[in-house]
Amino acid sequence: MARLHVDQLPVGLFPSLGACFVARWHQAHIDSEHGVALVRHEPADDGEQVAGFLVGAVDRGAFRVELLTRHRRALLMYGAGALLVRPRVLARFLRTRSAAYLRRLRRPRIAGTTLGTAVADLTAIAVAPRLHRGGAGRALTAEFLRICAAGGATHIEVVADGAASGFYERTGWRCGRTATARDGRSLRWFSVDLRDGGRDR
Repeated sequence: MARLHVDQLPVGLFPSLGACFVARWHQAHIDSEHGVALVRHEPADDGEQVAGFLVGAVDRGAFRVELLTRHRRALLMYGAGALLVRPRVLARFLRTRSAAYLRRLRRPRIAGTTLGTAVADLTAIAVAPRLHRGGAGRALTAEFLRICAAGGATHIEVVADGAASGFYERTGWRCGRTATARDGRSLRWFSVDLRDGGRDR
């Protein structure tokens, strides 16, 4: 999962810290009662290989609180180690993100709801290039919607950029606001309303 994440979703801080950090971050989703980690496998010569994955949270706020309390020390250790051996990433982090991350670490309590309801978060999804347009991404998101609805979430949100926006548009997610990231990328917020079974996205 971590290798596929770094290869297929290379933009952003976490992938730039390498597969070991990303694997520890994925593990936090696996360990959490609020987190979700889905994997799609396919046969390979040596058994099975990961063909796609999705990580997210049924309750975004509750998961973030858990991430910044229960998993904070481990993620700090992995992150610091990754930054020390990546001086360019470290310089960029200190210049653009360090102040915001320090504020979050000092005040880890985050509201768990918007719109008065629990909001789920689709954090990352990737499918191996050879399987693009083959239905793997749709299957992963459909299962995630089912899990979130069963867990009591009423909305799911995801932030996408570039080609990923096309996937959410094609699969019926509703586009909300847009913004420009620090690195100049155009970001778009998509959502699903689960109160009607996800039909009106």
